Amino acid sequence: MELLKDKLYNGISFEIIKEEFPEGYSCPFWLFLRVTNLTDHKKKIDISMNYISIKHGLKKSWAQDFIPDNSFVDLRFLYDDITTAYEGDRIEMEINKGKFASLRLIRERGNWMVVESIERSTYNKELKSKIEHFEAIDEQFGIILQNFSVKVEDENSLKVFCEVLALNGEIPENDFTINIAIYDNNNDIVYTGYESRYAEEFKGFEVLTFDSIRLDITVDEISKIRIYPTR
Repeated sequence: MELLKDKLYNGISFEIIKEEFPEGYSCPFWLFLRVTNLTDHKKKIDISMNYISIKHGLKKSWAQDFIPDNSFVDLRFLYDDITTAYEGDRIEMEINKGKFASLRLIRERGNWMVVESIERSTYNKELKSKIEHFEAIDEQFGIILQNFSVKVEDENSLKVFCEVLALNGEIPENDFTINIAIYDNNNDIVYTGYESRYAEEFKGFEVLTFDSIRLDITVDEISKIRIYPTR
């Protein structure tokens, strides 16, 4: 087992920095979690932190925030009834609803140790469903775009792939460009890119890669990805 503060998850570290039992509050147990973003992009962090006390059973708490690049935030979790933390108490953490990671901790000698950690990358399927293209426009250029896929590199970067086929097996007469536009939840364009092909070099089939896409938003803030041809 490792100390929680010694683990790093996709550029993010977690450390329980303080436990308080203030008198006169309805939630007598306050637990403070420091979340440090060691990357060059802001991160959205949504944490459910279930405390399993050997004396009081399951207690639930939740917090979220956006963390600037190379910075940290201290999140406070409140728990009813708990007046003392015991050896053997456990914590189950779900970070970004389990998409980022799931952690199980146990309290040993006053420290929080990682018993189990699972890092997940479930954004790929969700983002694939947000890809839009327009068959009628594709056909005007004598091509078909199909078989789209997404690979999330981390919470701020991704790759997008698609196949380009000649329509009815006939090579297009003109050069063409395949464009990509990525939108956020406000329908603002946050990224554009393109891949151009000369007609004489296109052999009727090719897999295009939009590589090294770096965003100023997190990937779960993407609302749609549009892929379309132009001259």
